[in-house]
Amino acid sequence: MQTARYNLVVDGQFGSTGKGLIAGYLAWKYRPEILGTTNGPNSGHTCVDVVGSEARSFVAKALPSPAILNAWYDDYNPLVVVGPSASFHLNRMLEEITACNLNPENLWIHKRAGVVTQAHREAEASPETGTKHLASTGQGGGAFLADKIMRRPGLKLAGDYEELKDYIGNNTNIQAIFLMNRLKNGATALHEGSQGFSLDINHGHSYPQCTSRQCTSAQCVADMGIAMKCIGDIYMVIRPYPIRVGNVVEDGKTVGFSGGHYPDQQEIDWQIVGTSAGMPQDEIDALNKRELTTVTKRLRRVFTFSEIQLREAAAINGATKIALNFSNYLDYNVYGVNTITGLTPKVFQFIERVEKVSGVKVALVGTGPRVDQVVEL
Repeated sequence: MQTARYNLVVDGQFGSTGKGLIAGYLAWKYRPEILGTTNGPNSGHTCVDVVGSEARSFVAKALPSPAILNAWYDDYNPLVVVGPSASFHLNRMLEEITACNLNPENLWIHKRAGVVTQAHREAEASPETGTKHLASTGQGGGAFLADKIMRRPGLKLAGDYEELKDYIGNNTNIQAIFLMNRLKNGATALHEGSQGFSLDINHGHSYPQCTSRQCTSAQCVADMGIAMKCIGDIYMVIRPYPIRVGNVVEDGKTVGFSGGHYPDQQEIDWQIVGTSAGMPQDEIDALNKRELTTVTKRLRRVFTFSEIQLREAAAINGATKIALNFSNYLDYNVYGVNTITGLTPKVFQFIERVEKVSGVKVALVGTGPRVDQVVEL
């Protein structure tokens, strides 16, 4: 990760690639002074750490997931910055602020960030105005964004909420200028992007089965107001078997379709994934419980790997490094290892394929959910 630069972690597929693991690992190891996010309520990122033999985890929907390290480690006190295109449920933000032990000295929320209300959630659940037919997460993020774009009378942004006033900057441009001055003076930043490249409303795989905004690295930078000359590494996170959020099925009928796949992919099931990786049957059975999306809790649809998807995502995101997560889904023997010698020929063969197709080196390999289960190549 480049020092004195604005580094990013983005998703190269349909989401749920484990950005929380990679962002958490990078923050845990390199301790960047600034953590940024433009997340929405339709995306949850998980950071898992271990103390002794006990794992501890944190699911972020409002803050960057590595913000929890502020509470977990006495020697790490990053500045957490929530950008103007972020949106969140107010109660969730307040809960995460408490969990991460943040205060007005180390949390800055842009005053034009969005607060998603119950009315926005109801709009997405409505038969007339809703998004169930797209298998949407239904968290209200799209409805809020529509109101913000239309500048609806009475819409309240983060700066209008008394509960957030201590964390709000007054001038809309101060946040970006302040961040770039910090970078100029030697500080390092890490930004955790949300959702996935293939869900991007303009550059992703399909419309309307997409999210309500762009998900590329360039969009993250633009939303934060950071000049391109300040950008450092762009870590693009992938998994060997990409997923899509599960369809909405009611009374045995699909009423919400989450979208198709690339022409060089096939939709498969978790039994095939587990068998191919050499997992014991009880572990394969556990996949059907573990592979639930963080927000909807619907079982993820799973697909074979797409070289077309990888090539497009790497080019458009300007990826400088690739992080391969879920390598244990390629070969179960690598589960939990954290050294290069623990990786197997099957994993290295896949890495070689990824690098050949994308033209980008694989820098990190995730072998499990914890920050100490990452191999740095």
